[in-house]
Amino acid sequence: MRLFLLAVLLMSGWGMAQSSEPSLADLSKQARERKSKTQKPARLITNADLKNFQNAPVSISKAPEQAQPADQTKAEGSATPSPEDAEAAKKLAEWKAKFQSAVMDYKSAVNKGLVLQLRLNNMTNSFYAQTDDAARSKFGAEIEQTSKDIEANKEEVAAAEKAIDDLKLEARAAGVEEADIATMVGELPKPTSVTDLSTEPEQQTPQQQPQNP
Repeated sequence: MRLFLLAVLLMSGWGMAQSSEPSLADLSKQARERKSKTQKPARLITNADLKNFQNAPVSISKAPEQAQPADQTKAEGSATPSPEDAEAAKKLAEWKAKFQSAVMDYKSAVNKGLVLQLRLNNMTNSFYAQTDDAARSKFGAEIEQTSKDIEANKEEVAAAEKAIDDLKLEARAAGVEEADIATMVGELPKPTSVTDLSTEPEQQTPQQQPQNP
């Protein structure tokens, strides 16, 4: 009898405990209610919001520069001239300065000869155009002096040309390439192209011109 009563009590207690526990449907309903309370409603974007987005400043970040490949960095580093190349370039620059000076002296002498020849031609024409004995005598003296200056200038041109030739020999002995020498000298003007301009009128010299009575 006692066992029966104990069993009845246990069964009734289990039934009460089971009835007090929420069902699966109740738990799902409670979860949906909590989720609906915590979630915020989706905001509706209006035309005013779109205008604000259009007027808002746009920030553009610069992409980081790509690192140069190792091969390119190595090639740039190897472009540095060696001490031997730097010394050769220095020597070549010294020879270039020497040739520039020598060529300038030569061209100056040739240009001087051109000026003297033009002066001689002008004075010769003026001499034959004069009818006054005093004027003719004056031009005759100037013609004689200019002729002497032209002869002296020919020696200056020859000396300047020899200086260039001697400098070429020195450069070759020092190991300068022939192509570099030719580039540094360049094309030189010929003295014959500036001295042989014209002859006196009627192939007469001032001394051959007849004097006025």
